[in-house]
Parts: sequence; structure tokens; C-alpha cells
Amino acid sequence: MTTKKTYLAAAAILTLAAPMAAAQDGWGGDVEAGVVLTSGNSEERNISTGADITRDWTDWRQNVSFESRYTEQSDERTAERYSASTQLDYKFTGDNYLFLRASYDNDNFNAFQFQASTIGGYGRRIWKEGESYLDASVGAGYRFSRLKSVDPDTGRNRREDPTGRLAGDFRYQLSPTASFRQKAETEIGLDEGEYVARSVTSVRANLMESLAIRVSYTVERESDVPEGFKNTDTMTTL
Repeated sequence: MTTKKTYLAAAAILTLAAPMAAAQDGWGGDVEAGVVLTSGNSEERNISTGADITRDWTDWRQNVSFESRYTEQSDERTAERYSASTQLDYKFTGDNYLFLRASYDNDNFNAFQFQASTIGGYGRRIWKEGESYLDASVGAGYRFSRLKSVDPDTGRNRREDPTGRLAGDFRYQLSPTASFRQKAETEIGLDEGEYVARSVTSVRANLMESLAIRVSYTVERESDVPEGFKNTDTMTTL
């Protein structure tokens, strides 16, 4: 008896180079996609997409990001997640800015149907040298979460909290073709003190003008989750 097995893996990050960004009214950033398909002794599909693009004006800056991840093993879904956010900054003096941010997260394999927040606050570009920089921001707003089941402590399937936010974004240009980036953010409920934290560490190297490879490690932690769910998720991507 012969066994046939096929395997396909592809992961690409398309980087919008500076000339292309200028042609697109100042928009620039990363768009990435990856797919893994296996058949034979094991059947698996793993598809991921993402985008992180920014437009920078004299007094304004807007960032838009999106991520999706879908995994299927033996015709059964094992992971499915979609998240999106946008942030608008008003640079009122030098390196200081005010921001308004909205985010949405839908993960079909955690305790929540979805989580959404709207937050405004103050930020500052603490350091900048060439393409390297360090940003820090603090803000406050409102967070809404819908649970998949009723919370036994409250008797409700939703959470609504005034929320504080702390965030940092560090990018360091290692060489003309490689860079390191560390992004960290925490949203803290102002009533109960529960928090949601996320850290993304990545290294990117250009292969050619508009094609790069990126390795990243993500840690996400939720302090208060229903029984039967873990507080921490991690993900490594190439």
C-alpha cells in the first residue's frame, strides 16, 4: 500500500517601499500573507493575513492594522480569529500628539464572542534617529466585551468597563535592510483592575525592494477569564 503526501508552505511579507508609499498619498507599511497546506497522513490548512499601514501628514498621522488567522485540521476548525484597529494622531507640538483609537477582536476559540474598545489620550515620540524611534502613550476610554456564556459572578454575558491604556512602540534600524520592533500595550479596567496585555516582538529583513521576511513572537494575556480557559496565548510566525 502506497501513501501519498503533499506539502505546500508559503509565507510572504510585501513591504511598501518609500517610492510606492509616496505614490499612494503617503500611505506605507506592511501587508503579509501565509498559507500551509498538508495532505496524506495528516490534513491541515493554516491561512493567515495581516496589514499594518500608516499615513503621515504634517499635523496628522493615521494607522490601520488588521490580522486574521484560520486553522483547520481533518476538516475541523481549530483556530479562527479576526482583529482590527485604527488610530488617528494629532501632532499638536513637535513630538507630542493626541490620539483617538478604536479596536475590535473576534476569536472563536476563546471565552469572548468579541471585544471592542474606544480610547483617547496623549502620546509622545520620545526618541527618533533616522528610521528608528520610540513612542509612548497613555489614555482612557471604554471597553465592551461579550462573553460566550453567562458570567456566574455577575449573571450577565457581557462586560462594560471604563478603561485605561498604556502603550509603547520601539523600532530600531539594525542595518539598511533589517530592523527590530517591539510593540507593547495594556488596557486596564478602572473599576475592577482586570487587564488585557499584548506584546509583539519582531525582526524584519528585506529580501528585495518590496519583499521582506519577518519573524515575530506574540504574547497575549487576559487577567480575568472564565473557568476552563487559559490566561495566556502565544504565537510565533514566519
